[in-house]
Amino acid sequence: MRFAWTLGLAGLIPFFAGLVLTLNGTWSTYAVRGITPDGPRIMLSYGAIILSFMGAIHWGTALEREPDRAWPYGASVLPALYGWLIWGLSLLNPADVGLLMIALGLGFVILLIFDLMRSRAGDFPKWYPRMRVVLTIGAAGSLSLAGLYSL
Repeated sequence: MRFAWTLGLAGLIPFFAGLVLTLNGTWSTYAVRGITPDGPRIMLSYGAIILSFMGAIHWGTALEREPDRAWPYGASVLPALYGWLIWGLSLLNPADVGLLMIALGLGFVILLIFDLMRSRAGDFPKWYPRMRVVLTIGAAGSLSLAGLYSL
């Protein structure tokens, strides 16, 4: 459990780094010059990857607990598709990056709700919900703050 917490908290570093780059304005200077990655792009790219990873946890749970039921597998790929959609939209319309960061943060909150429901059903260790709440506050909070700043 302690190692999972350590890795989870370390996983927040790119979110916080992207937030700092966004808030101090460095990202806009480099983005104007055409140099990438910038703060919002770092956050959107990393956030889409992590949201996919979080969804995959449900795939693993389905393999172990519900190998013959289709819905857990389907639900496990939705976060990856959502993250891909948000990231793709940021490429198509970079002007909407602020809204897209907020939308990606919302994806983490929605997945947290699903995780908490599955935790109540006994699908995860007892320590997992608390860790998910803390990590979701860090990820969704940093995405939302950077998104609001970028509007």
